[in-house]
Parts: sequence; C-alpha cells; structure tokens
Amino acid sequence: MATTKHEELHGLKKTLYQKVERLRGELRETEAELQAVTKTLQLLTKGRGREEQEIESKVEAFIHELHGLTQVEALIKLAKANGNRFKTKDAKHILVAAGLIKSRKNAANILFTTTQRSGKFMRVAPGEYELLPSQSLPASKVNVKQIA
Repeated sequence: MATTKHEELHGLKKTLYQKVERLRGELRETEAELQAVTKTLQLLTKGRGREEQEIESKVEAFIHELHGLTQVEALIKLAKANGNRFKTKDAKHILVAAGLIKSRKNAANILFTTTQRSGKFMRVAPGEYELLPSQSLPASKVNVKQIA
C-alpha cells in the first residue's frame, strides 16, 4: 500500500514538472511578444515629430477643458480658439472625445441642431460655422422700472 502512495506522489511530481516547463515556455513567448510591442511603440513614437506630439498634448488638454460644459459652451470655446470659426468635422471629433456627444453616428445631426437652435453661429461654408458677435442691448434700450 505504501508503494502505491509513493508511485502516486512520483506521478504527481512528474506532472508538476511538466506543467512548470510548459508555463516557462509560455512566459518566454509572452516576454518576446512584449518586447516586440515595446519596440514597435518606440519606433512609432520616434517616427513622429516633436511638433506632432506637442499638438496632440494640446488637443488632449483642450478636450479636458471642455468637460462639464454644455455643447453650446464647448462650441463657443472651440470657435474662439480658432478665430471665431469651427469646422463641424473637427468639432464632432473633439466633442465626442470630450464626452459631450455620446453617439458618434448622430454627432453631425446633433451639431447642426445645436448650432441652429443656439442662434450664436452662422454658416459660412459647408461644414463651417462662425461665431456671431454677442448682441447686447445698448444702455439706452434697456427697460428699467423705476420704483416711486
């Protein structure tokens, strides 16, 4: 009876050694894949110019500034940053990235509706809008009720 237990333990030991060798092989393969991905990322980053990286970081910072704004406020901010104009294609990507538009599929329609309803933008070309100057009432036109 002791020999069967002894044989079972040797069999278990052999199985565990085989498992260890298999896992070591998988580990070596995974490490090689990781090195390949790391090298690819280095080459991609190296291929991009410093200017492209700076532009990308500025866009990310701009997108971060849009969090918490309404769609109209974000479009106004975008227009002011671009000489009081914006292109719907650019605005669509930025507002989707900022999380202000959830549906990429309907983003163009959402932007069109937002610009039309707000009354703060004028279409200057297909897919391009200009921020209208703010229309404040002159001081002489303001109605003030006098309490007498």
